[in-house]
Amino acid sequence: MAKDRNYSEFSSGRNDNLYKYTKGGQFSLDGVEYIGEYHFLGNTAKTGPIPTPDARILQRLYRVQDHYIYDRNFDFDVKVLSFVEPRPYLYIPKEQAYTVGTDIRYFVEKIEDSESYAIEIDQAQYDSIGREKGIDNGIYTFASINWKLTGRRQDIIDHNETQLYRASAIVPSINYAVRNFLEFARITLV
Repeated sequence: MAKDRNYSEFSSGRNDNLYKYTKGGQFSLDGVEYIGEYHFLGNTAKTGPIPTPDARILQRLYRVQDHYIYDRNFDFDVKVLSFVEPRPYLYIPKEQAYTVGTDIRYFVEKIEDSESYAIEIDQAQYDSIGREKGIDNGIYTFASINWKLTGRRQDIIDHNETQLYRASAIVPSINYAVRNFLEFARITLV
């Protein structure tokens, strides 16, 4: 399996060979909460463990019957369904970054979620924020920091601490994602 592929429960490219069963809380069938086996055909969830001609389309869960009736009467192109969840990225600086002395690191965190935490992502995901098949900028807040890699020990610490402090105004738990100001640093000056 390729490492750089992006999988989401509702996106194409996920492993369609896995057995799927919902205990509820995910889908509705004709406006009623669905419990049972399901599969995906493209981006569409359907009843049953495998594709069959009589499989029925599952919709998002409706808690209120009036909402189901309204949505059934109007066809909506819901852009939010085209977004993906961020994938954590293990940052490892390249030699070129050490030549420059700094590198850019990227972070996201769910907005107003007390159980959320900052996630480091790669540049490709960061560049896709707010775009179709990218990360939803209405759900996630994001920040980039200029991470110092070389120089005097105290200069590196001061610079990286300042960068994290500024980014924490946007991504509050970023200090939990990066706890060592000398991470990846090469001390080159005394």
